[in-house]
Amino acid sequence: MRNALLIALYLQVPIVIGGVLHMLAVTRNLLPALRVPIHSDLFGVNKTWRGMLLMPLLTAFGALLLWPAERWLGEQAVFSQPLWWVGLVAGLAYVLAELPNSWLKRRLGIAPGATPSLWVLLGDQLDSGIGVALAYWLVLDQPATVCLLYTLTFPLTALLVKRLLYRGRLKQSAV
Repeated sequence: MRNALLIALYLQVPIVIGGVLHMLAVTRNLLPALRVPIHSDLFGVNKTWRGMLLMPLLTAFGALLLWPAERWLGEQAVFSQPLWWVGLVAGLAYVLAELPNSWLKRRLGIAPGATPSLWVLLGDQLDSGIGVALAYWLVLDQPATVCLLYTLTFPLTALLVKRLLYRGRLKQSAV
């Protein structure tokens, strides 16, 4: 079980790197031409084409940074697929998994970026974690136990990273 937990946390590294770099792009308003909502009525103004494009690419970069660790692990490497592919799949799963939650919040009248209740906060942390875990399991052949642990630990990692981004003034709220 300990090994599965360590692997689940290891699998979070590309998403964390991609997410931090994406927040840097948002804060610095990089690629402003892509700062266009995918569909503001359906998903709100914060779900943009910039995020849809950058998260998979930046997560692919984050996965590539695992190359020394994967090389060192040799036969015990976590990924059997090319790391760039791992990152693209995980990053795309991340952004796609956020859309249903954003759609539901718009239907409930919750403003983009607002967190009015514990349930909304929980949904905001679980949606992308579930999506990435499913991608790791279905597309990238990770064990179900690892993916379940990924889903359970991802909200804590996400909240910690968001808190650090807030302290570093790269995010407007700590949640």
